[in-house]
Amino acid sequence: MASWKAWRWDGTEIRPFRGGISLADRGFRYGQHLFETIAIRRRTPLLAEDHLAILAASAKREGIPFSRTLAARLRVFLHSVAIADGMLRIYLSAGPGSPGSPVRTPGCYLTWESIEFPTSADVERGITLTLLKKPFLGEGWGVKSGNYAVHIGALDAARKSEADEGVVLDAQGRIISCAMGNLLLWVPEIKAHSPILYCPSQASGPRSGAVLSWLKRHTRVVERELSASDLGKAVAVAVTNSRLGVMPVSRIDGKKLPDPSHSRTLAKEYLQAHGLLGKS
Repeated sequence: MASWKAWRWDGTEIRPFRGGISLADRGFRYGQHLFETIAIRRRTPLLAEDHLAILAASAKREGIPFSRTLAARLRVFLHSVAIADGMLRIYLSAGPGSPGSPVRTPGCYLTWESIEFPTSADVERGITLTLLKKPFLGEGWGVKSGNYAVHIGALDAARKSEADEGVVLDAQGRIISCAMGNLLLWVPEIKAHSPILYCPSQASGPRSGAVLSWLKRHTRVVERELSASDLGKAVAVAVTNSRLGVMPVSRIDGKKLPDPSHSRTLAKEYLQAHGLLGKS
């Protein structure tokens, strides 16, 4: 079975890609492209509409045309292509041109690769986090583009600390997100009967996420500025992204979370909603 496939938008249809990305494409030359990653589970693209909406919003913000025709073709492709479970990535490239010039002829490429998804045992066990010492000092953390070196560097730093993921802070000490996913915290509040589910505010610059968007529609998630002290108060924590879904956290810098039942319950609700509960 193939472990990698690719397609290209030719201006009319999305067809199998036989190679030949132009070296003049700014996506290749400068990393000037956007991407969205969609989980294919049981041959179904999860949260496809959310991903397309995020890509459209990112394209508008970054000045890369994303036509209705292309969006429609992508929608048809996602719901008709027969591919096995794995990760499908949509790349929207700036195409040829000089630095800073308007984008006139954007390119669109798609790739699929086979990948292992977390099992029920993985969800029960959870992952480990570390609070990264180096803050992110620039702009554009939440933009999923070809300039992803800072995310990879943050993930590498976490793994060198023997953790699965790392929590990234900004220059003011606010939590942005994890290296490769969004962060959820269950924090006890004096006037609340149960812990409040929080995520970092958009003002902190986290990346947009289809899983997080879905969660906000199906449960109460409160956005606010969060800090390392909030992380220390949390009784449960989870990381979300397309591959992990909702992944409970078991430990932060070696410290066991007091009540991971909150994150485990939400993880199971997410899997159940997509017909994946009990599936490897």
